[in-house]
Amino acid sequence: MTISETGRIRPPGSKVVAPPRAAAATAALAPLRRGFTLIEILLALAIMAVLLIAAITDLGGWRRGQALDAGTERLATALRMARADAANLGRRIRLSFDVNDSGVIQLTVLWEVDPLGAPGQFTEHTACTWDDYISLSGVQVERCDTLGTSIYQIANWSATGDSSTTASGATLPATITFEPDGSSDSVVIELVSLDAGDSRHGMIQLDGLTGIVTSRMLSTQELADLESQAAAAASSP
Repeated sequence: MTISETGRIRPPGSKVVAPPRAAAATAALAPLRRGFTLIEILLALAIMAVLLIAAITDLGGWRRGQALDAGTERLATALRMARADAANLGRRIRLSFDVNDSGVIQLTVLWEVDPLGAPGQFTEHTACTWDDYISLSGVQVERCDTLGTSIYQIANWSATGDSSTTASGATLPATITFEPDGSSDSVVIELVSLDAGDSRHGMIQLDGLTGIVTSRMLSTQELADLESQAAAAASSP
């Protein structure tokens, strides 16, 4: 005979039964004692590598598209701000397209300081609070056509009759003029990314009568299709 931990006499040959709490604790610790096999570790590392490569690829594509998306939206906002500024100041506001020595388009905000004493004379709008929206970081202006009967039909240039030529040989009107009554020149502006990996075209349309500004992204094929449709519509009797 033996005496158990509880003080009771245990008959010879009887089995020792662990208390319920001890059995539960042993069962709970049992899974923790099992480690990971080499195959499981390698499989986990492989999955993590695939996810990391996918994340890097998506991030690269997002960065390529970010410059054109942001540049298009910023310039569209600048057109809205120019219209509002002309109405608030009671002065004509102009966005001037200037081509530097490298053939790159730069935009400047001008205004008609004295419409009665010196009509038609524009100087740089140094008090402009939204001129940072016309910065073309990461993008360039491919063209700016005044609108005729069709969105992509090249009509007359702006009232000044002047034009500028970009590095690619495209001809642009020198200015977009916004009147105090809310009207303006009607134009369509095409932007392209400086990143060769982004082949899209950012298109901005300004309706000079209503002041509505719309923007969208087009692939090269979509743009070619629209230009073909506009050319066909213009040539039809």
